[in-house]
Amino acid sequence: MYAAVLYRLDDLQGARDQLDLLEPVTLTPLQRAEATRYRARIERSRSTTRFSGSASAAVTYEEDAAGALTTQFDSIFAPPVSQEGGAAVFAARLNIAHDLDGAAGYTAFGSIGGYDRSTFGDIDGNVRRGDLEAGLSYVGRLNSWNVSAVARALDLLDDPYMREVGLKAQARWRTSNATTFSISGEAVSQTFDEPGVDALAVFIGGDRDGWRYDFNAGLTHRLDARTTIGVSAGWQDKQADYEPFGYSGPGVQARYDTSSARGQYVAISGGIQWLEYDAPDPVFVGFGAPAREDTRSWARVAIGAPFSAFTAAGATGDWRQDVGIEGALTYGARDSAAPLADYDSWGAELRLTWRFGAAN
Repeated sequence: MYAAVLYRLDDLQGARDQLDLLEPVTLTPLQRAEATRYRARIERSRSTTRFSGSASAAVTYEEDAAGALTTQFDSIFAPPVSQEGGAAVFAARLNIAHDLDGAAGYTAFGSIGGYDRSTFGDIDGNVRRGDLEAGLSYVGRLNSWNVSAVARALDLLDDPYMREVGLKAQARWRTSNATTFSISGEAVSQTFDEPGVDALAVFIGGDRDGWRYDFNAGLTHRLDARTTIGVSAGWQDKQADYEPFGYSGPGVQARYDTSSARGQYVAISGGIQWLEYDAPDPVFVGFGAPAREDTRSWARVAIGAPFSAFTAAGATGDWRQDVGIEGALTYGARDSAAPLADYDSWGAELRLTWRFGAAN
């Protein structure tokens, strides 16, 4: 349906015109339900003030849950013996956007999100995250950009671990009806609560606090109305008062998404990052050890569908198109030249999702 293509290109008026042309046309129940759904999306998107968001609940499993926790947050301690484990994960996000009067294309926006991971069994790996974002965006016919202030908080093992505040920006250019180029950057000031490190900071010259910078460039190409591929490359620079905790290096990511008329989808993504630490660490790694070098990689394959896909018509035009179920296989690894907190693990997820509002 060409209206869906125009909608994904943010040409709302063109998509609306195409849907008007379909009104007198005889369509299958699935096609009519899809047309009705896109018309509702367009009307929501044309509102001056728009709300959207998502919520999910999941059960996850990792064959090395203990190592995953230690390495994910760059702990200074060696990981425990490999131990499998599971967790219950809840996540939610609420977005608001308001078009500015007398400034066509300009929108003020805000977002709040939360994440809670509670582990099962003997592994103490509870993680909680929260974030706030507020900024300004612009959408034109062939380009768009946004700039915002962000604040994030991370609690690890039920204790405060990291706080960061800063700025982020992104710009996109549509080079053709199927291809979009983007660049993005972020600069945040990080503060960590690590009693073991903080107690030694006066003797070793600092702690993990410092600025983190991220820059990325990406390309997204739509193969057809329901299939998209994307690649990106970037650079990360983490500064730290204690120099051996600082690092920098490049990374690449790739993604493939495809869906059916009923809404079933397959999403495949992965990435790899190469990091070099700023100096040898005689305190936490040992005298004579070289500066740490990490190779970090991850991959995820997900298959999902809205509840409406399991009906006879394949579309319902109601809440069943907003609520779905997803299963995924995951992989994560980190190898360090100075053998510290190496990690290699497969995992699985089963997730229930709900998406709502103008962006849905």
